[in-house]
Amino acid sequence: MNELIEKLKIQAGITEEQATKSLEAIKDFVKEKFPMLGGAVDNIFKSEGSGNDPLDTFTDAIPGVQKESWMDKISDVIPGEMGEKAESFTKRAADTAEDAFDKAKIAASETYDKAKLGAEDLMSKAKIKYDDFTKK
Repeated sequence: MNELIEKLKIQAGITEEQATKSLEAIKDFVKEKFPMLGGAVDNIFKSEGSGNDPLDTFTDAIPGVQKESWMDKISDVIPGEMGEKAESFTKRAADTAEDAFDKAKIAASETYDKAKLGAEDLMSKAKIKYDDFTKK
């Protein structure tokens, strides 16, 4: 989960707290929609470095072995077609969340730019009015 939090922080430009809350919301949403996957979802979203992930232990011990993304582990935790569907759904949900964060970041940036221009325009007009007033 730490890997995804870092990715959200960088790509979405959000704080660690916001990224964590976003992931918790996604986790709760998946568990609500697929209650039978609750345990698997908890395992997938658990914090890295907790010492409970055999894949981490195994891959840490072998040089050159690249760890899988937590989303690629879903079908390992849930075998068969259901695991593949859950993995696909989770990846789509993550992509949708990433897109939403990107759009929100752009919208916030555009709003900030417009507000800054508006404030600069008002300051310029106020300075002109002040200069006119003080000349009289």
